[in-house]
Amino acid sequence: MSELTAKELEHFRALLNEKRDEILNKARHTLDEGSLSGGMEGDEADQANHASQAALAWRLLDKDRKLLKEIEHAIDKFETGEFGYCEGTGKLIDKRRLELRPWTRYSVEYKSALERDKKVAKARGGTKIDTLF
Repeated sequence: MSELTAKELEHFRALLNEKRDEILNKARHTLDEGSLSGGMEGDEADQANHASQAALAWRLLDKDRKLLKEIEHAIDKFETGEFGYCEGTGKLIDKRRLELRPWTRYSVEYKSALERDKKVAKARGGTKIDTLF
């Protein structure tokens, strides 16, 4: 796999900035439309419906907040020259993966290994074998 070219790096930076702006605009819209506050008018069914919608909006905002944090982390990696490299192996991440998730931290292989290890640990009751001895 070859290094990312300056043109490719700018492409990925643009994708990240576009996604960041999309998330921020969506959050502003959600807050501006007031779907997270009020809703005490109406009968109990109306109030329950509003509470349910507000809870969903908060969950979506929290999910977007976490994604925004990942995007900001990826953008910061441009400054250090680490963008596009797996944080687990130090190897270049496949460009197709970066196209789909430019904020990704890991290569497919490393992420698969992490998930496999997590399943094994969960199957063992979450206890690391080396802490038993």
